Amino acid sequence: MKLPKTVKALASAVSLAAAMGASVSAQAQLAGHNVILVPGFQFNDLKNKPSDEEVYNRQLIPEFWQNRAEARLGWSSAERVEGRISEQLFEQAKQLSMQGTCSNGCVIVTHSTGDLVLRYFLENQEVWMMNAGLEPLEIIAVLDFAGAGGGTELASLAVNVASNASIPDWIKQAVSGAFGLDLSQSDISDLGVVQDLNVSAARNLALTPNDIPRLRFAGNGGNALIKPLISGSDDATVPAHSSCGASAPEAIDSCANSVSFTGKLTSVNGPDGLMYNHYPILMSNKADHGQVIRDEATGPVTYVYNGFDAGLRVDFATEKTSVPWWQFWRETGRFRFISDSEDRSVSSLVYQTLND
Repeated sequence: MKLPKTVKALASAVSLAAAMGASVSAQAQLAGHNVILVPGFQFNDLKNKPSDEEVYNRQLIPEFWQNRAEARLGWSSAERVEGRISEQLFEQAKQLSMQGTCSNGCVIVTHSTGDLVLRYFLENQEVWMMNAGLEPLEIIAVLDFAGAGGGTELASLAVNVASNASIPDWIKQAVSGAFGLDLSQSDISDLGVVQDLNVSAARNLALTPNDIPRLRFAGNGGNALIKPLISGSDDATVPAHSSCGASAPEAIDSCANSVSFTGKLTSVNGPDGLMYNHYPILMSNKADHGQVIRDEATGPVTYVYNGFDAGLRVDFATEKTSVPWWQFWRETGRFRFISDSEDRSVSSLVYQTLND
């Protein structure tokens, strides 16, 4: 990343500070720590490139988390992670450092591609901040909802479609619909951060281990027409190997080898390993890519890791149940769930539990 060489005009700095403080709430904390939001991919950015001012002012994370956050780190999907995206995050982070927002530690909530752009920022922020004469942001933990840090096959397809005229029309149409862009008429340079979401690119970006826990929340619902284009289980946008934090881009069916997305306790094709300090926590079998973070109930939620400390205390109330073999109209066997999760969103379960 090429750091800015000049100080911005006072009016721009004031505008940026005001934008970042626009959604401050008197109760905007989680377990006593200020919350910072990092949104996901925005389709419209590829067609209508936003200005920095628009990026700094817009609120893209669902209202549930906006009401519980102190600040946000916005970025443009029309840009690249190692380029302007990191400069945008750095400009906002400098304001947070000067304001002392994370003097007691912050918790960051990401959605989708926010997982990837934040990973690059966290790998480099100490050097960037020190070079600017500022204290790095102290981050306690990161909550990654439908995290795309491992990339997605949809992005790989989009890159291929934009650069290969021999791709079948049905794939062009499906992938174009997923990104809201006519890829048959687009050049790779028009794809912005989609290039970084290419699975091979994402899995070679900012891999230096660090001590910040990444708590993962994954879904397995969504558009059945999109799912065949993605490897293994997925939320119709991001594959499980990404949202679970798997160390390799394998076609896995769960975030664990002993419990399925439905909560059934059984042998299942889970990851062979996880990225350093990544912990898959909750899985929702019916939540799609957006529902994972929205305050929207989608049915019972199961868990992978529970009862441990990772910056925050992860201790969900749980229950087990059985469905006998003769109930052939249902999935049978032994199951485990988060208690009272049938009518609760993943976000509300996470907030209530981690905030206790």
